[in-house]
This record gives sequence, C-alpha cells and structure tokens, in this order.
Amino acid sequence: MPDINIPIERVWEFIKQQLSGEIFTTLQQLRDRLQQVLEKTTLEPICSLSSYNFILEALFYAASY
Repeated sequence: MPDINIPIERVWEFIKQQLSGEIFTTLQQLRDRLQQVLEKTTLEPICSLSSYNFILEALFYAASY
C-alpha cells in the first residue's frame, strides 16, 4: 500500500517549501527553524494536505465495527 505514505509526503513537501532558500550552517539551526515552522503551522493546512477520501472512508469503515 504505497498510497498510505502520500499524506505525510505532502505534509513534508509543505514543510520543505517553508524552508526553501534558507541556508543552515548547523544542524541545530535547522532544528530550531523547523520547530518555528511547526509551531506556526495550524491544523487546517495539515488536514487539507493529509485528507484523502480513501483514508476517510477507511476510518469510517473501521469505526463502524
């Protein structure tokens, strides 16, 4: 089921876009900036990027049992 990775790949692409063009000279600088991006990111874009009908249908199906 390779499709199961698509939501997180889309979220990761969103995060990479936020870091685009920035240069980090240390791993700690990258970690600090990534933390800033994640703290600033609201639930709305994450839900939008990671919501797929097949996932929602599977969750609904699983919840009905």
